[in-house]
Amino acid sequence: MDIKGYAANSRLPLKTLKWMVAKAIISDPLTDNELIGLELLKKLWGKMDFIRPQLRQMNKKNRKPFIETCKFDTKWERSAYSRMMNIESGERLSMKKLIRDIEVTFLFELSIFQIKRLYQIREIAYKARKKQNQNPQNDDTKKSNNDPDKSEFVATK
Repeated sequence: MDIKGYAANSRLPLKTLKWMVAKAIISDPLTDNELIGLELLKKLWGKMDFIRPQLRQMNKKNRKPFIETCKFDTKWERSAYSRMMNIESGERLSMKKLIRDIEVTFLFELSIFQIKRLYQIREIAYKARKKQNQNPQNDDTKKSNNDPDKSEFVATK
């Protein structure tokens, strides 16, 4: 069975299977042993108990942006979102410059649909930055309050 046929009948995305072929983890077409391994992976795929320990291995600084960019399918989309999120307050990043930078970096010309997607990503980043600015105390600066006089926890007998 080839990976396209397997992906059509599986929860595993074709993009993931192609990545596994590129990294020589599996072959295309799939061998019997690879099919057995993929069946095991398919049972674990998307299970929170399987994902949680993997995310825990990442430090907080890397984990948060990783999770925030999971909604983007391609590297250029994640790159555009990161660029928009990382510009300094008050700075501007023109869409023409961003389009040109993406085309130069990723060596392809954006189609009209991809440019429309870029505008959607800009809107997503705008809303995320607005939310971030409304809530200036981000996760990295929050400290637990260990003062027993200020604690909200009430112990009862």
